[in-house]
Amino acid sequence: MQIVEVQGPSVQGMSRPYKCIAEDGALYYVKGQQTNRASLWKEWISAHLAVSLGLPLPPFALLQVDETLLAELPKEWRDIGAMPAFGSRHHDSATWFESNLIEKVPPAVQQAVFVFDWWVRNSDRLSGNTNLLWDAEGQKLVVIDHNQAFDPDFDAQEFCQDHVFAAQWAAIHADLFLQADWSRRLSEALPLAQWACDNAPQEWYWANAEMDVPADFAPGEALALLARCTTPDLWRTV
Repeated sequence: MQIVEVQGPSVQGMSRPYKCIAEDGALYYVKGQQTNRASLWKEWISAHLAVSLGLPLPPFALLQVDETLLAELPKEWRDIGAMPAFGSRHHDSATWFESNLIEKVPPAVQQAVFVFDWWVRNSDRLSGNTNLLWDAEGQKLVVIDHNQAFDPDFDAQEFCQDHVFAAQWAAIHADLFLQADWSRRLSEALPLAQWACDNAPQEWYWANAEMDVPADFAPGEALALLARCTTPDLWRTV
C-alpha cells in the first residue's frame, strides 16, 4: 500500500517511527529504512502470530513511499526510504499502558500476552516500560511494538520476574494441562510464521540498497526458535 503523506517522526518510540497517511486514508506509524532490517522482520513475523492468537493488535500493513514523494520530503526525513516498510495503524483514544492498569486487563488477556512474548522471546515488555497501549474509551489493552523479539540474549528467569504480566507465570508453570493447551494453540499458529517469511519483501533480506550485503536477521533461525512450541523445551527456564 502506498503512503500518500509523511507527517514526520513520532515523538515516542526508540525506533523513531514516522507518522504517515496511507492510500486507505488511515494514519500509520511506519518503520522503514530508519531502522534495521532485523526490526522489520521481527515486527512482521510477530504481528502475524499475535493476531492469529487473538491478541489485540492494531491493523498492520506493508507500506511504501515512492521515490517522487521521498524527494519532496525534508532531507532529515528521507531516512524512511523507499523500500517496503512496516506500518501499524494509529489507534484512537489510546494512551500508554501503565502498571496501575493491570487489574483492568482480563487474566486471559494477560496470560496470552505473557505466553506470546515468551514464545517469540520478547523481553521488552517490562512493568516500567510496557510497550503496550490502553484504549481509555473501550477500556481494553492494545498490543504494539515487537522489534525486540527473537532476543538472542533472552533470559527466561528474568523474563518471568520482570514481564508486566509476570504474575501469570505461576499458573502456567503449575498446570501441565494449561501448558499443553498453549502448546497446541502455538503449534496451530506456527504455519503463519512460515507464511510471513515467504511473503516478506525481498529487500529485507539485504542490508543495503544494492542488495549485496546480507541483512542482520536469519528467518530460518527465527522459525527454528518458534518451532520449539512443538516440544517440551517451550517451557524450560534453564
